[in-house]
Amino acid sequence: MIATMARYLRLIHALALTTACGLAAAQGSPAFEETVGQIPQSAPGTAWSFIGYGITTPGNSQWFVTTSTPRGGAMGRSMSTTEPHSAVLVISSELLDQPIESDADLLTVAKTRHARIGERWTLGKHEESLTRHAGARCARHVMAARAPEDMSPRKDAAKANATRSYLHVTGLSCVHPTDQRLLVEIGISERSPNDVMSAVITLDAEKVISSLGFQRYSEQALQKSAELARDGKVRDAEALLKPFIEADAAWARYFDAQIVERIVPAPDDLGVRLRLLLEPAAERGLADAQWMLGSLYLRGAAGLPKNAAVAEALLRRAAERGNPGAAFQLGLVLLSGSDGPSPNQREALLWITRSAARGQREAQELLQSARSNPTPARTDPGQSPPR
Repeated sequence: MIATMARYLRLIHALALTTACGLAAAQGSPAFEETVGQIPQSAPGTAWSFIGYGITTPGNSQWFVTTSTPRGGAMGRSMSTTEPHSAVLVISSELLDQPIESDADLLTVAKTRHARIGERWTLGKHEESLTRHAGARCARHVMAARAPEDMSPRKDAAKANATRSYLHVTGLSCVHPTDQRLLVEIGISERSPNDVMSAVITLDAEKVISSLGFQRYSEQALQKSAELARDGKVRDAEALLKPFIEADAAWARYFDAQIVERIVPAPDDLGVRLRLLLEPAAERGLADAQWMLGSLYLRGAAGLPKNAAVAEALLRRAAERGNPGAAFQLGLVLLSGSDGPSPNQREALLWITRSAARGQREAQELLQSARSNPTPARTDPGQSPPR
């Protein structure tokens, strides 16, 4: 289904007059209320995967996604509306210049990275201990700090110092078990008026940390398969990814699906092959796979008929995991309802604004166009994720 940009612009312009999300400009980009960027979980306690690893999200729906990339993401939780009290969960990975070959090196790296908290907080406790987790060598960190003391001569400095916030942090830094250059880190921090981490955050933290798992991974295989695919050597690229797919690595299934989608001429069973690759990756919570599979069901493919309900569900899951492309596409689908789902224009605007807030260029341009009313262009909600 191809819908004109003009229709989207008219709908957004009408909504902008009454919607609290706001479309006011800020340095050329859409401005938005802080809550627009907070994507709640509709399915808390489910899998969330990244390239080479994954976690199970907190089971409490009060946690919301704040950022997400193929290699990591963050979640937050507001604990109070009257005082600074919040929690943040960060899961990330980094490809280091050199492999971490010894436990001593791992401890040094972990201590150095986490000591940076002392640049903004007065660090009172910092413990790092070696542990094994899910077949990986890890350093477990526990830290406690407090906001720096107010040294100004102002009248209420004593009162301000008495109410300084505490910061409590716990987490893991792990060397990936199949690629020693990949450092995976998960941390849960709580800023609160209390001198100990609250019981509810401690429980959430331990559950998420214990859920951290690893998928067979090799940065070299990922990069080499991409090079082979670009050179047209599709079979060689797929062969390189095959061992990782057989080990059920979600990232390998997604990258192989991208390779299969580029085959020319397209195979007669293209849709079936893509579905078989993407479904397990989507179930493991890989947002890019959910987005790609949702787009596939939205437009249909050889051997795979359109299914608007399945498409919407997959796009929503990816959008809730912070995928800006899926959020934009979901917004376009909901804006008109012509692709199957019932139209929900206010929710559509919210998803498009969330996508823009996360840097999606098309979403930003659409909102900007709604303000300036340029000559309408054409767009297609059934478009595939960028290749």
